[in-house]
Amino acid sequence: MKRFTLFTFLYLALGVCLMAIGLGYPNLPSSLQTSLLVTAGASYFVCFLSTFPFWREATLRIYRRQNSAVILPWLVIGVNIVVSIWEVQSQNWTMAAILGAFSRLLVVLIFAEVIAITWQVNSEH
Repeated sequence: MKRFTLFTFLYLALGVCLMAIGLGYPNLPSSLQTSLLVTAGASYFVCFLSTFPFWREATLRIYRRQNSAVILPWLVIGVNIVVSIWEVQSQNWTMAAILGAFSRLLVVLIFAEVIAITWQVNSEH
């Protein structure tokens, strides 16, 4: 049975936004445009996968098997945010730098979902 969560819709919204930006600005550098479109496609794929129960079950299996998995999502999110802010600030807030930072949002969303799943399981126990 397929299951839709808030994160399913966030992945879909991210994909739509990145696709619209990638196709709506033809004057973007081709590498940035490709990056946006690839990330949008990956976001659609993750959106599709997140509707299946194995997505949640795999997350829980990894969480229960390794205690280091507790801190890892927080570290990945923190590093992605710091690196994105650093790149945008060092390139003087150019449009290309901001759009490059948007490409990192998929990783942040995936690990935020992992945190949400583990919180939900911990609150049930």
